[in-house]
Amino acid sequence: MREDLSVPARFTPPTPRSRRLGRELRSLRDSAGLKVEETAAKLHCSPSRISRIESGDIKVRPGDVMEMLVAYGHSLDSEPGRSLLSLAEGLREMGWWQRQNVLSSRYATFIAYEAEATDLRNFEPTLIPGLLQTEAYAREVNSVGRETDPETIEQLVQVRLTRQEVLRREHNPLRMHAILSEASLLVEVGEPEVLRNQLSHIVRLSKRPNITVQVLRFAAGAHLADRGNLAVLTFDGGDPPLGYVESLGGELFLESAADTNRLITIFDHLKSLAMSPAESIRFIKERASGT
Repeated sequence: MREDLSVPARFTPPTPRSRRLGRELRSLRDSAGLKVEETAAKLHCSPSRISRIESGDIKVRPGDVMEMLVAYGHSLDSEPGRSLLSLAEGLREMGWWQRQNVLSSRYATFIAYEAEATDLRNFEPTLIPGLLQTEAYAREVNSVGRETDPETIEQLVQVRLTRQEVLRREHNPLRMHAILSEASLLVEVGEPEVLRNQLSHIVRLSKRPNITVQVLRFAAGAHLADRGNLAVLTFDGGDPPLGYVESLGGELFLESAADTNRLITIFDHLKSLAMSPAESIRFIKERASGT
């Protein structure tokens, strides 16, 4: 496992699978009684590379996994060797988001996680969530003070539309529970027709069994998410949840159990204050007809 420092590494955001592989490899190293530095010496690489592999920040090659398995005293043709090598093979498949040059590293990382998630809890205080946006609404949002180049705006819009495929995939579509602030139903985005069509689009999407929509009315009063949006992704396979929040200072990932549990508690608080899904859809229909 020799590092070629003359070749810059391609950015590949971590995913639940890469972190799962990293945790398994770390567990094997611990069982073998080896420290990170000792493993690095055996494999002729830096300790930081071993640490990044174990954290999932490096999409480790199958050949590297073979070397690590041998170093830890495991056969390649028995468990856990076969399953870990299979997992490493899958990591080499490039996600569609990695071919987009308009995405920030944090946005690309979120998309990578979203693609593997089973559930999404999402609260938005002023805009419709990206996964529920129409093409026209997404174009207007991406045109407001963020980008001026038409080609870049169009690429960002197509990225948003491609992301929405997780809600329609044939096997295990993403289950989304969205809580929309009443403000998001009122904020004018583009011409009145854009917002009217957007609200009608939400009504249609709410008929899907994997999409739940609630509206948090102004009358609900002050609440625990008065500082911005929040998203919590959950996964199969024992992978821990991932929290994600946005602010004027940028995007922030929250990975500790304390942080994700806090976000889930806040979301449940909002859910208890919001109208029921049925009442919410009736309210959105009224807004759509009156816009």
